[in-house]
Amino acid sequence: MIQKIPRYLLTFHSTSGAIAVERFCKKHKIPGRLIPVPREISASCGLSWAVEAEQEKCLTQVELEFEDEIEGKWLLDI
Repeated sequence: MIQKIPRYLLTFHSTSGAIAVERFCKKHKIPGRLIPVPREISASCGLSWAVEAEQEKCLTQVELEFEDEIEGKWLLDI
């Protein structure tokens, strides 16, 4: 059985917002990756940026830079 890990997810209003966050994070070496939005959550574009829970502080810069693109922030075991 796959062990679930607590992760923070950022969901987005649009796919272009999700892609912009991915580029920004790669450029600034911010950990995480794009994943499909889990079924427990609804999001407009279907993509979310996921980071392990202990790396939440890394999201601060992303949240400030992309506050208009981010739909929500979630903590889930996935």
